[in-house]
Amino acid sequence: MNPQAITKENASTIGFVVSCLFAQAVSTAELQTWAGNVLLTVDPCPACLVELCTFEGPLHKIFEVIGFVPGGDLSDEEKTALVGIAHVRGITPYEPEPDRAHALAALAAHPQIMADFRETFPFIAFPQDR
Repeated sequence: MNPQAITKENASTIGFVVSCLFAQAVSTAELQTWAGNVLLTVDPCPACLVELCTFEGPLHKIFEVIGFVPGGDLSDEEKTALVGIAHVRGITPYEPEPDRAHALAALAAHPQIMADFRETFPFIAFPQDR
């Protein structure tokens, strides 16, 4: 993932990060850590990153902070794979659908999602990494 893809014109990374947040593959605290890390490495830096470093509002408010709704580059199955990442991390998503088996199958079918996740959130350790 390109850490600089966080603008309205090039939103693939911020779109992926927001999708991870909505799928519960990352927490709000991990979003804040990601934003802080990117803030230190991207120049010029979009102003929204400063606000994301302290974002704690309801998830639907994140688009107000970002200033736009990032386009979705992920297919429905790839979004399901993100839910699979939540399950692998030991997080039980709020929504019952997709179920654990479907989410893990989607993750197995889309290994690039895990690779993108690890590249985007290198500070997150998985249970099997410990």
